Amino acid sequence: MAINSNPLEKIPQFEKFINDVLKNDLKKFEEKLDAKNTDLAEFIQLKSLITTLKNNEFNESGFKTKVDLGNNFFVQARVDDASKIFIDVGLGYYIEFSLDEALVLINVRIKLLELQINNLRKEIAKTNAHIKLLLIGIRNLQGLK
Repeated sequence: MAINSNPLEKIPQFEKFINDVLKNDLKKFEEKLDAKNTDLAEFIQLKSLITTLKNNEFNESGFKTKVDLGNNFFVQARVDDASKIFIDVGLGYYIEFSLDEALVLINVRIKLLELQINNLRKEIAKTNAHIKLLLIGIRNLQGLK
């Protein structure tokens, strides 16, 4: 087994690792973080909507609204019974919940998403630290400061 006497020959391998592995991992973590942040915003908005329905007692009397059919084309709609709501629980399945049950589920999902977001932020910070460490190492190998 021969020991590589010239550490400068390792620089292209380090650069390849940074570009092919670490930056790829970083991109995947950032995409996951964006998706989780979007999900969190949707659940927070849904929680706000349910709270408004409960506080204004729209769940019993119903309400009028406008629904976007797409391309900013709105139609008026009337909801006669807003005491129950269907929530996507995953894999395309929707379950009917009372407003109180929905709030419990939403609070759990919000806490779970916040934990996942914190973990993704830690992974992003760790990957950025690895990239920075390798770049400093490359710079030191090249004799630059």
